[in-house]
Amino acid sequence: MNKNKQTKRNGGYLPEEEEALDLLLTYRKPRQKRGLKKFEAILDSANVLIEQKGVHNFSLYDIADHAGVASGSVYHFFPNMEAVFVALVERYDRDFEQIVSENIPPEQVETWSDILWHHIEKSRSYINNNQHVMILILGPGQTWQTRQVDTVGDTAIARAMRRNISDYFAIPEFPEPAELLHLAIRILESIWQLSYQRHGRVTMEMQKETYRAMCAYLELYWPKYLARKEPEIVE
Repeated sequence: MNKNKQTKRNGGYLPEEEEALDLLLTYRKPRQKRGLKKFEAILDSANVLIEQKGVHNFSLYDIADHAGVASGSVYHFFPNMEAVFVALVERYDRDFEQIVSENIPPEQVETWSDILWHHIEKSRSYINNNQHVMILILGPGQTWQTRQVDTVGDTAIARAMRRNISDYFAIPEFPEPAELLHLAIRILESIWQLSYQRHGRVTMEMQKETYRAMCAYLELYWPKYLARKEPEIVE
């Protein structure tokens, strides 16, 4: 394993997923604060250029120029453009994980599907307001490598969804809830890819269709009304 990749991530990855990511990732992540600042600035510039030029019309040199850093600094972290896209997808997945980890006021939650709607709604708002995310997650920026990284990220997102729902309801332990939620995420991605192809965004109608499809799938395993827990503190 490349020692340069052995870095503890902020997301909720299991050790075996950390190892899987280390094998997939082709970029060098900084160890020091100064290097991390430059690394994040490079990714920020890549986001801007994706929105301005798409994914096939700029280079690592263009990223360096936009970020105001030496091209050698970019090559120090990223050997090629694919490595940049992989790092961005990993970043986006951390954002989605944070979204589905947000606490929801108990008075807004009657059933587990209310939490699911909240997750879908917040995720749709995030992706529609960040064109670069839409391009790499749903659109022409996808590659086999980024999809593999996104699959690992989706497992962490699914576990965060499970934790969030479990704060309010007693979820059946079999089949494994996080696995069911991971498959539900794949339903979401398929519908949202179609929406992006047709409309260039995720529409409200497609959000509703996503909700209906995910609920229909999960209701094969979960009753509509689960036993309610009273959260100790939901701030």
